[in-house]
Amino acid sequence: MIDQPIQKGKQMTDDSRFDDIYLRLNELTEDVANLKIQAGTIGTSQVAVARTLSLATGLASDMREVKADIREMKSEIRNLNAGLEEVLRLLRGGSSS
Repeated sequence: MIDQPIQKGKQMTDDSRFDDIYLRLNELTEDVANLKIQAGTIGTSQVAVARTLSLATGLASDMREVKADIREMKSEIRNLNAGLEEVLRLLRGGSSS
């Protein structure tokens, strides 16, 4: 029961990280939509291609960061699960003595 506030705090932190990731993805989606509008209204295809390439490069970089964040969170969850399993194992062993 003592660890419950810690887990709630950790869950809230993970939730806020996921919220941040989804917010950033939504912002990037809006940027792509805006770029499509700009590409349609800008006179030259070269400018549109250059902006698209620049945006695609930025999106790739952001996606690598998002993937790294998700991998880190998965690792943290695995570590938390392993720790919880160890606590449960110790509790079970202590109650049978």
